[in-house]
Amino acid sequence: TKQTCEYRGGVNMHLADINNSISQRTLRGLLIALLLMVSACGFHLKGYANLSFKTIYISNGQSELGRELTRSMKNSGVKVVNNPDLADVSLEIMNESKSKRILSLGRSVGTSSGAVREFELFYTVSYRLKDKGQSTWARSQSIENRRDFSYADAEALGKAYEEVILYDNMRSDAIRQIMRALSANQPSVSNQSEETETPQ
Repeated sequence: TKQTCEYRGGVNMHLADINNSISQRTLRGLLIALLLMVSACGFHLKGYANLSFKTIYISNGQSELGRELTRSMKNSGVKVVNNPDLADVSLEIMNESKSKRILSLGRSVGTSSGAVREFELFYTVSYRLKDKGQSTWARSQSIENRRDFSYADAEALGKAYEEVILYDNMRSDAIRQIMRALSANQPSVSNQSEETETPQ
């Protein structure tokens, strides 16, 4: 009976060590995800582009990308309207996609097959613009952001959170790029209005 108790005690101690190791790995993964989240949130705390137009229509405005673009426009003093006929500029989100590919493999202990050690994440957005009064759209623009993403089965929960945050971070980067493009390429409607109001 005494030997049985000692055996059970050893098993319990071994299980405790395993649980502790798993908890540490999970906590480490969650901490990494939290740091990435804080980094992504920093984008929302900064000022946005100085835009000359006053109103914009955004297609697919109910998507996550559309909602973040709407917040960015409002923070820049631009009103987002629901009718493209009332907008100085129309922005059409043509495509938004996420994907990933295996970047590297490593040998797993006790197996002959390779385990994924690293992924490469891709976030792609295509969009196009049209000024008020124009009948045709400008040439479409594409943005592709990439992130390397280390992976381990033992940290699956934390890595899942980290992957989500990395995609959110890439979407924020895409929004910054769109805002810079809008700032650099001001719509012709503003110049047309100024020319109309200038006395001859």
